[in-house]
Amino acid sequence: MSMSSKAADILLEAGSSFKRIAELTMELVDPNLSNRLSSSSSSSTVQKTPIDSTELKRLRDAISRFSSDLDAVSQRIHTNREAATAPQEVERLMSLNLTENNNEQQIQNEETSISNDNQTAVPMTV
Repeated sequence: MSMSSKAADILLEAGSSFKRIAELTMELVDPNLSNRLSSSSSSSTVQKTPIDSTELKRLRDAISRFSSDLDAVSQRIHTNREAATAPQEVERLMSLNLTENNNEQQIQNEETSISNDNQTAVPMTV
């Protein structure tokens, strides 16, 4: 399965979940609204009672778990991504360090060369 197919599956599932959350939230405002929103209802004339506090608590808990699970997945993805890029970052830093050391060595060589040139250019007198 390709990455785009996997992403599409996730988005379809998320869309379905958010639609259901919206329907349940609307029922909080108008218990009979779900009859108009849902085409699977056998009878649209049935009066529904408002969501009681127990069901409201369950809905709130489910959404809280959903949020917590998303945070956990996000953290794992972030940690895995950092772990995957860590060797590359170490290599990059080592390369920078090597470049800096080479530059320092080159500067020292140039200073030594200049120093040697100055010493040979000045005649020694006693």
